[in-house]
Amino acid sequence: MDFSFVHLRFTIHTRDSSSLVSYLFRSGPDFAEAFRRLVCKRTALECSNGPRCADCPYRVLFGQQPGADPSAVRCHQKPPLPFIFSFPAYGAASKQANDFTCTLVLVGKALNHTTVFISAFRSLLAKGHKAGQFVEAAVSLVESLDFHGNPTAIAKGEVAPDTGSLVTLDAQGVVDSRCRPTDALGIALITPLKLAKTGKIMCSFDAGQFVRSLMRRVSALTYYYCGCEMLDNFREYARAANRIELLEDNFFYADAGRRSPALSGVMGDGVLNGDFNELMPFLALGEYLHLGKGASYGMGQYRLAW
Repeated sequence: MDFSFVHLRFTIHTRDSSSLVSYLFRSGPDFAEAFRRLVCKRTALECSNGPRCADCPYRVLFGQQPGADPSAVRCHQKPPLPFIFSFPAYGAASKQANDFTCTLVLVGKALNHTTVFISAFRSLLAKGHKAGQFVEAAVSLVESLDFHGNPTAIAKGEVAPDTGSLVTLDAQGVVDSRCRPTDALGIALITPLKLAKTGKIMCSFDAGQFVRSLMRRVSALTYYYCGCEMLDNFREYARAANRIELLEDNFFYADAGRRSPALSGVMGDGVLNGDFNELMPFLALGEYLHLGKGASYGMGQYRLAW
């Protein structure tokens, strides 16, 4: 599987991390605009569909434009965003002054714009504070993490990042860095999972649907941003996913209420039973990529255990 990415960690200092984390989970439009302002050479408020803008990093990475190949479009449908934030679990952050960390995964083509992503995140914090969304916050350290989470500092304070020190990860390395599961695999949802089935958000955990959705997500990211068509036997993998059973079901639907409906979803943990040999690359990558609606901005994060 030709799947390359980097795993960045931001250390942020603020006097109220709770308010900031609450904002970050809903910061999608603001982050997209911060990135666009850094790369767009036009003065117009909206992007153009003209040929001059075809290679614009904002359009390539945020535009979610379907490919030109009709068969690929039918297979992968709408491209996912090639970046994934992980924020502290909502409600767990402190209201007192402290440092906290969040991470950012950049996939394939997004690696070429690592400096812009870091600048956009810094800009997001500055403008969010100025708009009264939270008290002052700033990035004090940016690190690149390896397969085991070991950090390499690439920027301190407002200094431009040293992209030559980035640690590039791949799918094979992710799998090799983990123990091989037996026929039982634990899974815990860190942030709410919002998966749709027949057009409706699911209120319970479906193991088969979970793995099949992961397969589609990894496949689409590989095709659109890593320039590689996955030729694996997906029908065989799908059959393996359908045979997975839920041995322990401690999942539940967490309703965040009317004020924060976007933060509602399935939470909890459980134990899966099945043959994971062929499915392990998807499950292991999913820890970095998240799953479901809002995955790029912190939702659908999970951890595996065996």
